Amino acid sequence: MNAVQFIQSMVNTMHRALLDDVKGLTPEHLKWKPAPKANPIGFLCWHIVRVEDQMVSGWQRKTPTWEEDKWYEKLGLDAKGFGTGFQEPEVDRVALLPLNEVTAYADRVFQNTMAYIQTLDEAKLDFAPNPERPNWTMALMVSNFIIAHGWWHLGEIRYIKGMQGMPAAR
Repeated sequence: MNAVQFIQSMVNTMHRALLDDVKGLTPEHLKWKPAPKANPIGFLCWHIVRVEDQMVSGWQRKTPTWEEDKWYEKLGLDAKGFGTGFQEPEVDRVALLPLNEVTAYADRVFQNTMAYIQTLDEAKLDFAPNPERPNWTMALMVSNFIIAHGWWHLGEIRYIKGMQGMPAAR
């Protein structure tokens, strides 16, 4: 297995885990918070996907799926927001989005991500697209902004599910 195949495997595993963990959750599960100002599952799920969409489309130098397919209109949200810096009312609103719509958006984003990763090779993994950040190679950015970011928030989702008495998907 080479580095690109390893990245494909890790990203694919994270995608499947996220969709498996939110499958079948009710609106009550999605909006439940362990404490005021905590992020609920519905928000975390959308945020993982939205950040991935923003990052990968930026690397591709194209419009994010969120904007291209007008998901923001379908879901009644801002075209540019991706969750960072949201205030509690915005977080709560995102948490109430219909899960089937969020997972449909996720499917489109995940297809785009996997297609992008297939264009990478060893040389592209070592490439640092921003000369002001020469250590930020594509390998580092994919591992941090897609894989690590996704697993970090998926851990939060699993913890919140446990607090609600539900097991994580296996």
